[in-house]
Amino acid sequence: MPNITSNLNSYYPSSPSEKQKKRIGATIAGGLIGMNAYYLPVTKDSFVQRAFDITKNKTQNQIAVLGKIAKEIENKSLSTEGKMILQEMNLSEDVAQIAHKCIELDNSVSDTSMIKSLKDNFIRNYNSFKKEPSLMDKTSNEAFRAVKKTKFKWGLGIGAAIGLALGLIIGRN
Repeated sequence: MPNITSNLNSYYPSSPSEKQKKRIGATIAGGLIGMNAYYLPVTKDSFVQRAFDITKNKTQNQIAVLGKIAKEIENKSLSTEGKMILQEMNLSEDVAQIAHKCIELDNSVSDTSMIKSLKDNFIRNYNSFKKEPSLMDKTSNEAFRAVKKTKFKWGLGIGAAIGLALGLIIGRN
């Protein structure tokens, strides 16, 4: 007759040892403590850089969309969505006008004087955003959330690593 307990152990692994429990617990505790980095204040530099990055990405997406619309116009198959986007940007169904708008948009995020002006605008508004969050526009709100989310992730990772290291040290004794 086969040994029943050996068969059960193959299906149900034994519980983790005390050392493993301490390591896991310390890692989780460190991660939870590290998550509090979310509540650290957002610095002006990180906010301005993130807001500029968001603005640049949105502008590049607009340029890509306008490029697709220009191809649709050349193929004489402009979609309803394309017509609505052109109307929203006050553009006609003219490829030259669309190309000019794309150049204008590209300059707004690549020209050094325009970049400086855009960043100066974010710097000027930073203090009022911190005092009165309801004054934030969509880009500024996204920038604040992105900075806080990054702090949360870094805090979690660093806290978990420190917790794991402490757990390994505790597990030795």
